[in-house]
Amino acid sequence: ILFGLVSITVVNLTALFGAIILPFRKKPAFKWILSTFIGLAVGTLLGTGIFHLIPMAFSVEDYDKELTFLTKGLIAIIIIYLFYMRDQLSKVFFHVETAVSTHEHGDEDISPILHQKNTKSLKENLQTMKPIGWMILVSDLLHGFIDGLTIGAIAMVSIGDCLRMMVPIVCEEFSHKLGDTAILLSSGLPIKQALLMNFLSACGCYPGFFLGAKLGLLENFHPWVCALAGGMFIYIGLADMIPELISMGDEIEKDFVMENKTVSKMLKIKILITQNLGVIAGIAIMFLLAKYGEVLSEYF
Repeated sequence: ILFGLVSITVVNLTALFGAIILPFRKKPAFKWILSTFIGLAVGTLLGTGIFHLIPMAFSVEDYDKELTFLTKGLIAIIIIYLFYMRDQLSKVFFHVETAVSTHEHGDEDISPILHQKNTKSLKENLQTMKPIGWMILVSDLLHGFIDGLTIGAIAMVSIGDCLRMMVPIVCEEFSHKLGDTAILLSSGLPIKQALLMNFLSACGCYPGFFLGAKLGLLENFHPWVCALAGGMFIYIGLADMIPELISMGDEIEKDFVMENKTVSKMLKIKILITQNLGVIAGIAIMFLLAKYGEVLSEYF
C-alpha cells in the first residue's frame, strides 16, 4: 500500500509540475519538447493497454509462457501506427486533411491573465467560472479516481506492475494538466487558484486508490480493473492524445506563420519526426517492460 501511495503522489506532483511550467509555454523550444512528450504519452498509453492491461485481464501469461501475445500485440500497434503515419504523410505531401478533430491548447497569449490581479476569493471565482472550467474539474476528478483505482488494485498484486502503470499515467497527466490549467485560467481563475483546483481535482486518485487497494484483495477483482483500465488507456491514447499531438504540430506551424516564416515540407517532416520519437520510444519502453518485467520485479 505504501508503494502505491507513493506512486499516485508522484503522479500528482508530476501533473502539478506540468501546470507550474505553464508560463514558459511561449519559449520557442517548449512546444517541440511538449510534442515529444505527448508522443511519449501516446506510445506508453497504447503500449500499456495492449501489452500489459488487456493480457492481464484475460490472464494470458498463465497459459502463454512464451509471451507470443507480445509479438501479436506489437503487430497490432504497428498496424495502428502505419495508418496514423499514412494520414500524417498525406497531410505533409498531399495536403490531405484527416477527419481527426484536434484539441485546442489555449494557444492564445495568456500572459495578461497570468499577471492580472484578481482579489476575489476562491468561492467567488468558482461561482462565476465558465462551464468549461467546471467540466474540466469534474472530468479530471473522475479520471484521477480511475487512475487511483487502477494503481491501488494492481499495487496489491505486484509492485512491478504498479511501477509499469505509473509510466503512461505520468506522461499523460503531464501534458493534460498543462492544458487544463490554461483552460481554468481562461475560465476566470487566477493562477494560484487554478493550480490549487487542478491539484485538488487530481487528488481524486486517493479515494480511488484506497477503494482499489481494498477491492484488490478480492481474488477475482484484479482482471476486471485491468480490463477497465486497458480500455481507458487505449481510448485516451488514440482518441484524446493523438488529436492533441496533431494539434501541437499545428500550433508549431502557426508560430512560424506568425513570425512570417515559411512553413515548408521540411519543417513539417521535422515536426513529425519530433512527435514520432516520443511515440516510438513510448511503445518500445512498454514492450520491453512487458517482456522483461519479471527481471524488474525481482528488485522490488
